[in-house]
Amino acid sequence: MQRHPRSRSRILAAAATTTVAAIALSGCAVGGAGNSDAALSDEDVTISFAWWGASARDERTRAAIDLFEEEYPNITVKAQSTEWGGYWDKLATTAAGGNAPDVMQFDQTHLSSYAQRGALANVDEFGEVLDTSEFPAALLDQGRVDGSLHGVPAGVGSTGVLVNTTVLAQYGIELPDPTTWTWDDLTATALAVTEASGGAVHGISPFGGDMPTLTLWARQHGNDVYDTEGEFILEESVLSEYWDYALGQIESGAAPSASQLAEQSGSALDLSDIATGRTAFTFAPSALVTAYLAAAPGTEFDLVPIPADADATDGYMYVRPSMYWTVSSQSEHPAEAALLIDFLTSEPAVAKLFGTERGMPATPTFQEAVAPDLTPGDRIVADAIESATALSGDAPGITPVGAEDAEAMLARYNQDVQFGRKTTAEAAKAYIEELRAAITAAS
Repeated sequence: MQRHPRSRSRILAAAATTTVAAIALSGCAVGGAGNSDAALSDEDVTISFAWWGASARDERTRAAIDLFEEEYPNITVKAQSTEWGGYWDKLATTAAGGNAPDVMQFDQTHLSSYAQRGALANVDEFGEVLDTSEFPAALLDQGRVDGSLHGVPAGVGSTGVLVNTTVLAQYGIELPDPTTWTWDDLTATALAVTEASGGAVHGISPFGGDMPTLTLWARQHGNDVYDTEGEFILEESVLSEYWDYALGQIESGAAPSASQLAEQSGSALDLSDIATGRTAFTFAPSALVTAYLAAAPGTEFDLVPIPADADATDGYMYVRPSMYWTVSSQSEHPAEAALLIDFLTSEPAVAKLFGTERGMPATPTFQEAVAPDLTPGDRIVADAIESATALSGDAPGITPVGAEDAEAMLARYNQDVQFGRKTTAEAAKAYIEELRAAITAAS
């Protein structure tokens, strides 16, 4: 379906015929007074727009804002750009104080929590100014919480194995066929890198502390972290085996030692082992490929599917929104906020600005707009999404309220395993008990 830019006069005329119902809040601490007026104004309006990201994202987003303000001269957008580390702390404070940004970039880990606490508007109610009809239903539905659409996909992404092909070439190591490789193949290849370099380079920065790889591992083994209703269903044995595999890579020398990995924790992208050529493999979301290429100029990367054994459950892979656009339920100008999201997801000039920096474009219009200008890095992302889609089954359930810190907990227990403070079985039992208690307490 080809979408055409909609003029402000057409949108105002349509909006005038319909009054969007006010959004009632749940009464929880994060909520505010609700959206009292969802109609576009003819007066001058100022809205705020917050996102996280590095300088490349910052520049592209501000350029998109300039285009929006040129198209809608009565709307001024105040940009609020923050690095990931401080974004959520700042957002929690502003939301609790009743002055959250009108438009916010979100990730799926926090979406359910903020939506159920009444902090996010139901953007289904802004249909006169925000057209989501071009999004694939399976993708758009991943922005729904309790049946209401609270997040519009900013892009689509997947998780794979990021390969520093420059390192492999340097040591004469051949990458196994990533369409058929197994977990043993990955470890063997990583170990070959360590041995060929005499230990100067390690083969892999192992997984163990991030939810996407745990989710994929669980799905390969007939389990999942959350079911489609958001219930926590991860089995202790699956988590224990996940850590067993990563621990084996450390013990064999395929991966750096626990102390070396701890030193790398939280490093800037350009100082990471994969970017500096101290490892050949790591696990990464497709949305970060562009950033890695920018962080390591002169280095060649590829993003390939994660390994799978012959008995892996079919449909274990999935694609999902790389991030979301949301509207604050506290916004005094929700229609203008929704209009900005519409512009960010439908205007071809924005697609050209964003490229694949926020993930692969999620709609045919955006995909068509970026196709002529795809860089080699963009094509890596496009190929990764295509491969993931071919292997995909149903999307996993959204992170439930109370599980916002699931990944931080996982990283903490992973470090306990790496340093031998807990066995993988002990850590799996403790992690599941702690996370289940947090979800129960929040329900």
